Amino acid sequence: ISYFCPCEICCNKEEGVIATGTPLVEGKTIAVDPSIIPYVTKVIIGGHVFTAEDCGVSVKRNRIKVFVNSHDEVTALSTSKEKVHQVK
Repeated sequence: ISYFCPCEICCNKEEGVIATGTPLVEGKTIAVDPSIIPYVTKVIIGGHVFTAEDCGVSVKRNRIKVFVNSHDEVTALSTSKEKVHQVK
């Protein structure tokens, strides 16, 4: 698990619209490899439910990026390994 924000450094998505055409929302949006986790799939990470709504060049196979609102949060949060469970 790593993190991204809408800044130019992370992804240049200042318009706030992502692969699924929905707005970026902290606490909801994650970027995934859609061949592994299809878009709109809900997953539980650390007890919190997120929705697969975006992808990215650096998001391949088992990597997931969690959206946060600011780059300060991106730099403050550490990359980690977490168990991910699909919501049924």
